[in-house]
Amino acid sequence: MEWVTAYELLNHREREDFARIVGKLLAQTFLVKQQEASRKDYYFVERNEALFAGYLKLSQWDLVVDRGYGVVHVTNRAGGTRLQMRLMESVLLLLLRLLYEERRKALSLTDDVVCQVQDLHDKALTLRIREKGVIEKKHLANAFSLFRRFNIIELVDDDITDPRCRFRLLPTILFAVKLEGLQELTDRLDAYREGGEPAEVDDGDEAG
Repeated sequence: MEWVTAYELLNHREREDFARIVGKLLAQTFLVKQQEASRKDYYFVERNEALFAGYLKLSQWDLVVDRGYGVVHVTNRAGGTRLQMRLMESVLLLLLRLLYEERRKALSLTDDVVCQVQDLHDKALTLRIREKGVIEKKHLANAFSLFRRFNIIELVDDDITDPRCRFRLLPTILFAVKLEGLQELTDRLDAYREGGEPAEVDDGDEAG
């Protein structure tokens, strides 16, 4: 196996980095070049793509390195990587994806997409998610915590209860919600609007 040969060529420190990054990818799915916390790991994977791809393939994982967007991510061939989300978290993910789609049209691939929490409130009002366009603090806190863990967003300011709080939308959202996933979430959003204020659903309810 070529990846075994590549692994044997690594020094001790590089082998430690390899093991750590594999665990990181399996835990949070994405590495982003433009994110300071994962930039070095992104480049390490990029340099050793065949090694990571060969090793992960043994466990039914596929490695994807998108150099255009500067994103590394893994997918499971058995479909076991679908994130389990509550209904409101999936709605907020859709709103973020729509915001990213709108903003990036005026930007280059390397430009940051920076939004404010107020943008989410405005989008919720426009799409009739909330009558007054205000998303409850608990929903924002839960969703932002989840999305940060998976490197979908990055906070610029700390207080997400402040409508002026800025956050950076990372290009990982394009891979987290692809076109077919976007349609699925859009359908769910339509059902949400038609049904009014729903009960909270279990974590086991798949959103995409």
